[in-house]
Amino acid sequence: MISLSWQRNIEAGYELHETRTRNLTWNLELGTILTMKIKFNWGTGIVLAMIVMIGGFIFLVSIAVRQDYDLVDKDYYQKSIKYQEHIEKVQKTDALAEKIKFELSEASLRLTFPNLATFQEYSGDIHFYSPVAEKRDMTLKIKLDKNYIQFIDLKNLEKGRYQVKIDWTANQVSYYQEEEISVGN
Repeated sequence: MISLSWQRNIEAGYELHETRTRNLTWNLELGTILTMKIKFNWGTGIVLAMIVMIGGFIFLVSIAVRQDYDLVDKDYYQKSIKYQEHIEKVQKTDALAEKIKFELSEASLRLTFPNLATFQEYSGDIHFYSPVAEKRDMTLKIKLDKNYIQFIDLKNLEKGRYQVKIDWTANQVSYYQEEEISVGN
């Protein structure tokens, strides 16, 4: 009887030892796999550098594709041909003793034109050019009162900087004047 219980204790101890050994072996293998290090040599460095470079290119291309680039004018080629006429209009405007006066308030812009002809003889366009976006641009016809003044309501314009381009004719002579204004600031 003693030998039988002794034998059982030995078998139980052996099973316990065997279970602990298997768990320990399993844990060692798992730890080796988890802590396995990648060898970093020059080949690995080249591959990593190429991956970073290609990722950077993809990022930059995605930014470039999403950009909205409006041309200053859609018909820029035709306008470049007529540029000499524009230069002559600017020179005629510079030669005037009195130019268009700009008076800006919060809600309106007052333009006072020089007295060169009767107020009915004035014609042309007033173009509000926004360098931010083309959809913010606005063009109006010149309509002067008896005092050669035109009031322009600025409520339709978004806040920001605008280039006011006035291309006008008085007494059958063409003129051009530009002025920069800030709306809503």
